Amino acid sequence: MGVRVTVQFTARHGIAAEILAGIVRGENLAAERLLALSAERAPLDVGTLVGSGTVEVATDAEQGSQVVYDTPYAARLHEHPEYRFQQGRQGKYVEGPAVENRAELRAIIAKEAMNG
Repeated sequence: MGVRVTVQFTARHGIAAEILAGIVRGENLAAERLLALSAERAPLDVGTLVGSGTVEVATDAEQGSQVVYDTPYAARLHEHPEYRFQQGRQGKYVEGPAVENRAELRAIIAKEAMNG
C-alpha cells in the first residue's frame, strides 16, 4: 500500500485546447516539484522509501497527476507524524509540503496554463 496524492482541476466548457494542454503540463510539473519537496522530508533509513517515489503523469485535465510512494510501509509512515524519524524527517511527508507550498504549486500550473 503506497501513498498517493492526486492534483486535479475541473475544466469548464469552452476553454481552449491549448489552455487545457497547459493545465496538464502544469499539473505534471507541479507534481514533480511536490515529489522533490516530499523526498526532502520522507523518512530515510536506507533510501528505499524515497527511491520508490514517482509521479504518475496526467494525460488530460480530468485525470490529474499523482505523487506515489510505493512501498508496503509508505502509508503507515505517512500517517504517523508522531513517529520520530532520523535527521528531522517526518510523517505527512507528502501532505505537509503540498499544503505548505500550495501557492508555489498553483503558480506552476497557472504559468503553464497561461502559456497554453
